[in-house]
Amino acid sequence: MKETIVRLKADISALDRRAVIALIYTAVGLTCIYYFKNVEAVRLFLAGSSLEDFGHFIANSHDNNLPALGWWVLIVTIFYLLLPALLIKFVWQAKLKDFGLRSAIEPGFWKLLAICVIVMLPLVYLMSLTEGFAAKYPFLQIYNGDPYIGKTLLIWELIYFLQFFGLEFFFRGFLVHSLKPALGLYSIVVMTVPYCMIHFGKPMPETLSAVLAGIFLGWLSYRNGSIWLGLILHCVVAFSMDIFALLHKGILFPMNAGLAN
Repeated sequence: MKETIVRLKADISALDRRAVIALIYTAVGLTCIYYFKNVEAVRLFLAGSSLEDFGHFIANSHDNNLPALGWWVLIVTIFYLLLPALLIKFVWQAKLKDFGLRSAIEPGFWKLLAICVIVMLPLVYLMSLTEGFAAKYPFLQIYNGDPYIGKTLLIWELIYFLQFFGLEFFFRGFLVHSLKPALGLYSIVVMTVPYCMIHFGKPMPETLSAVLAGIFLGWLSYRNGSIWLGLILHCVVAFSMDIFALLHKGILFPMNAGLAN
């Protein structure tokens, strides 16, 4: 028993503490997101408390599901962005710019972004023609017959983009650069595994493409210390996915919204 404890201590002392903390936080953070984003569970938890009306509001809005989506964005922002940033600043006492938030734009950024958009948009359009895509997108659902083109969609897209900022910071910033000193280029591959897994439940082509996107965007952040290309690309693709989905369902424009409802 004593020998086992000695070996255990030796193995633990050889570990890179920052990498271990980042990976453990990833497991805990993604678990918390999975359970806390469930608005029905939140409603049941708050039932009988002073926040019961809030739980009912986010879970049972009659006009649209924006309150539920807003709750989801709040949860992921806390665990993707706020807590990792606090960990970096006040526990590791490091600079956020060293975790993917460098302000400088690398040479060739806009050209590479344009190429990525030109390649991605036709693929997104083809995916939007599939049944799996139509069943999943858009996340925003309007129940009261209001047109989709309006304030509700604008609010949704803005908070959706905030979610992508948190996502890119977490996976391509926090995780890649926390693991980089210990794992080198392997940090990109390790990051890609949980990144792919958060896409489970989405159409299979999208989930598989997350592997390639994770590696590519992870490599860019690894080499350039920047998440900005991934963020802009994510926002462009996500917005186009919503627009294509609404267009194919015939509910994009006000004149069609009443017929669809």
